[in-house]
Amino acid sequence: MHPSSIMNMEKAIKAVDLKPNSTILDVGGANTYYNQDRSYKHMFSKDHTYWITDIVDAPNVTHVMLGEYEMPFSDESIDLIVCGQTLEHVNNPFKTVEEMKRILKTGHYMCLCAPSAGPKHDNPDVWRFMDDAFKAIAKDVGGLKIIMDWVYRTGNDIDRGKKWQDHTCVMQKIS
Repeated sequence: MHPSSIMNMEKAIKAVDLKPNSTILDVGGANTYYNQDRSYKHMFSKDHTYWITDIVDAPNVTHVMLGEYEMPFSDESIDLIVCGQTLEHVNNPFKTVEEMKRILKTGHYMCLCAPSAGPKHDNPDVWRFMDDAFKAIAKDVGGLKIIMDWVYRTGNDIDRGKKWQDHTCVMQKIS
């Protein structure tokens, strides 16, 4: 996970009201390359339940997805969803966010981070998320309120922020 992604996700998580003993779901956080930790687990205290779901099985994945847009969780069962550097790799990020909304408790939050720039990487690599991308997804999915939304364009070569220009968004499920 590149440093600017971690920095932007930390900022997003600080914006949400996370209660003790919450269930956090990391969508797409599988350790797929050289056992590299691609999750945000280190950002949370041990009193939370931290699950990782992904379309592929990996040593750190706790729940393998049942299909491309089907997560193995009950409706309204998750307190916080984090998803970073994943949505650019799914064929339909609108369907993915819709599935996240289904399992997220009403009044709770999802923190999303995806590149708005950068070269092709991994396979597939199908999307870049420009300034209005998460607004369009929230509008299409419905029942989501944008709390914070920004594109990080002031990064440098060290944090790789200039290369990826991460677009980060905090959405709250309102219905």
